[in-house]
Amino acid sequence: MLTDTHCHLYADAFSDDLQEVLQRAAKVGVSRIYLPNVDRATLEPMRSLVEGYQGPVQLRTMLGLHPCSVEETWEEDWKVIAALLIATHPPSKGPVEVGEIGLDLYWRQDNLALQKAAMMAQIQTAIQLNLPVCFHSRNSLDQLLDCTAGLDFGAVYHCFSGSREQAETILQRGQYLGVGGTLTFGSNRALREVIAGIDRTRVILETDAPYLAPVPHRGQRNEPAHVSLVANELANLWDMPIEEVAERTTLNALALFEPKLASINKENHA
Repeated sequence: MLTDTHCHLYADAFSDDLQEVLQRAAKVGVSRIYLPNVDRATLEPMRSLVEGYQGPVQLRTMLGLHPCSVEETWEEDWKVIAALLIATHPPSKGPVEVGEIGLDLYWRQDNLALQKAAMMAQIQTAIQLNLPVCFHSRNSLDQLLDCTAGLDFGAVYHCFSGSREQAETILQRGQYLGVGGTLTFGSNRALREVIAGIDRTRVILETDAPYLAPVPHRGQRNEPAHVSLVANELANLWDMPIEEVAERTTLNALALFEPKLASINKENHA
């Protein structure tokens, strides 16, 4: 019962073998995949994928404007995306989260004010709709934490790569850490040390496919089946069976994205 909480299955990288990719995911036990939107151009490919797919893996969506897609026209872009969010609310019928949103100071540093404005507008919509948020925070985690201090909302920090102090701040806010292929990289010993000692009820698994493939596939196209390799790394860090890691992180994901379903699952496991 593995869950991939962050995967761009609608990307061109999967255009030739998408069905095989989903079959491989199901074969290793992936039961749910959450798909983040990034801009207006990806709305239709994502909708078409979800509506056209019939298979054993549950596909759920989130909608947002990625910080790398923020331009001077961001308000118009967000108006279109927000209208879809509102039209398909509640989450049982549509997107379960606002994302992928946030700040990115790796690719761009010249439009931080615009990125912040777009992020805060999207957070306010999430709060109004009682939806959690998926944060992108590359080279910008401190700035993002400062911007959102004092606000009360659910969130996951996608591809978390921060310090123990940053992780504790996030957990104190009742939010989650998303871990993926980077957890397996040899250079990421510090991240493994943080995740090894963290509250296990606040960690969820992801791939960010087609990006950031875990070892031994680093540098290749990533895919949802590889979330099992991240789970295996986590099993080693937590000294527990991979089946228990899969169940724990899936329940964590449901608690964030689909709390009603999480309650049903907890009752079934009681």
